[in-house]
Amino acid sequence: MGTVHPEEAEQFAEPVRTDHWNVDELPWDSLQAERIVDNEPFFFLVSTASFVEITTDLYTSNLTAHYVGDDEVTTWLQDHWQPEELQHGAALKRYVKTVWPSFDWDLAYQNFYREYGLLCNAAQLEATRSQEMVARCIVETGTSSYYTMVRDASPEPLLKRIAHHIRTDEVGHYKYFFRYFRKYAQQESVSRRAIFQALWTRIREIDNEDGLIAYKHAYQVRYPDHVFDPQHYERFRMNLDQMTRDHFPFEMAVRMCLRPLDLPHPVERLSLPVLVAGARRFL
Repeated sequence: MGTVHPEEAEQFAEPVRTDHWNVDELPWDSLQAERIVDNEPFFFLVSTASFVEITTDLYTSNLTAHYVGDDEVTTWLQDHWQPEELQHGAALKRYVKTVWPSFDWDLAYQNFYREYGLLCNAAQLEATRSQEMVARCIVETGTSSYYTMVRDASPEPLLKRIAHHIRTDEVGHYKYFFRYFRKYAQQESVSRRAIFQALWTRIREIDNEDGLIAYKHAYQVRYPDHVFDPQHYERFRMNLDQMTRDHFPFEMAVRMCLRPLDLPHPVERLSLPVLVAGARRFL
């Protein structure tokens, strides 16, 4: 395997619990709103993320039902994963309300929840427990990469700090989901082909549904006199191209996606640069 930078090596370590951060203990009085208030891409990056993060109670309910009988998994989901995800949403919500006080966050979230809540159900989960853990690994890969990009690109120091905290949590969540995946993969004797199918299915779905719905409702409340068109979301994503090229951690994301496949080291080493180049084109 090729050289792994210290920060990128996090996803290969075993999960370790550390003292957690707290929203109320963040230095809110140091927020430099003038550095970001006129930055519309960051308004949408932060507001849409806050909607998705704060809806974790729905995801947790679906997952705990899927893993009923496995007390280790369900306890971790309820006692650690859900509170940490909800805290992400709370921090981002407070940030949006502080920097953009004229934006009616509560109205936008109500509208988002009304639509997205109908789609977020157990039918979206993978058929087997091991395959669902693979899907969870991809979701955590996406979120840890997203917040790495937000952290590194943010023009405002407090948002950098918040994004760093969230990124660290998401990497930790990946480690737990990966550990549980290995347990279920062994129990179910899952094939590499089945793992790849679950990986690919979730990769193709990244940001297709929740991102669009969250953006739509943030846009409609921010611009109540405009008629929303899905092309608005596509233009927003295209406008992020430079930020993505400069700050998205492509190699880290590819390594995290490959890990459940347990490829021979020579194959992974040879595949990595090709897949990183492909990821750059894909995003």
